[in-house]
Amino acid sequence: MAMDGITAELSALLELANGAVDAPLSRVWLNGPGDLCSECPMLPECPDQARCLHLTASAGLTRRLDGPFRRFPLGARKVGEVALTRTPAVLRQDLAAAGLAEPAWLATHRIRSFAALPIVAGERCLGVLALFSQRELAPGDVALLEGAARCAAALVSGARERAAREIVRPAAGVAASADPTGDPGAHEPRAARDLRTLAAIERDAIERVLAHTAGRVSGARGAAKILGMKPTTLESRMKKLGVRKPSRPRGR
Repeated sequence: MAMDGITAELSALLELANGAVDAPLSRVWLNGPGDLCSECPMLPECPDQARCLHLTASAGLTRRLDGPFRRFPLGARKVGEVALTRTPAVLRQDLAAAGLAEPAWLATHRIRSFAALPIVAGERCLGVLALFSQRELAPGDVALLEGAARCAAALVSGARERAAREIVRPAAGVAASADPTGDPGAHEPRAARDLRTLAAIERDAIERVLAHTAGRVSGARGAAKILGMKPTTLESRMKKLGVRKPSRPRGR
């Protein structure tokens, strides 16, 4: 999948996500053909060597795209599972036992949680966005990361559309893949109209929670508690993002 610039665009998105949820490292893998099977450290976990996840972008502690996790077999560990199930995975304990990274690395960087989210376009999973956070990810954080995954899908779809316009394809086209995650190299003429900034995603998440709490910020049932923030932090974010409290019904 030759799409000039997609690594830089995804890396910029990951940097924003890192800052939003205290993540020292985040990465995006995109679905592609099996290509490094003979030298892949995860070969024993790969069922058929037909397709796997290719590390395409990395932000935070490293931007390198090599190393033992540059390919992830579909279905292997949490990242590979998410590609098949298209269901987000969030771990807040026993991270070392899940085989996500070396225990010493997790301890050195004070990792408290991990999240992997599918990058989906229509019925197809284009890849996975995953990160390690130094705080326990709250529901509001996960909602923001789901929005980041939607942004990633829009970026990939947009890059694919641009690449497709530059390639003269055979009249017969290419047969669709039977892989449940879809073929990321197939032509998909979809404009990236749904691309939104993380600020807009965060604003939406806060507004939804405030609507649920009828504008209450602090307290056991307040928005700050639900979002996993201090009330002062939430109020600061609201001011920065231009979020206003909804009108509270009388008598409450």
